[in-house]
Amino acid sequence: LFPNYVWNIDTLEKEISLTFDDGPTPEITEWTLNILEQYQAKATFFCIGANVEKHPEIFKKILDAGHSIGNHT
Repeated sequence: LFPNYVWNIDTLEKEISLTFDDGPTPEITEWTLNILEQYQAKATFFCIGANVEKHPEIFKKILDAGHSIGNHT
């Protein structure tokens, strides 16, 4: 269906990519950040510009924790 997409990568490592969409949102994003911190895990957050404008302090927490970000709008 999508021949140019990479659907998996052969590796001997046990890895998983975590992504979260449509944030940052109060409660949900902060809860997610706390869980990720407990497991010393990193993720990519695909954020909506309007939500970043509404909640810049949560967006800063994502960045300060060393997660990756992407634009979802």
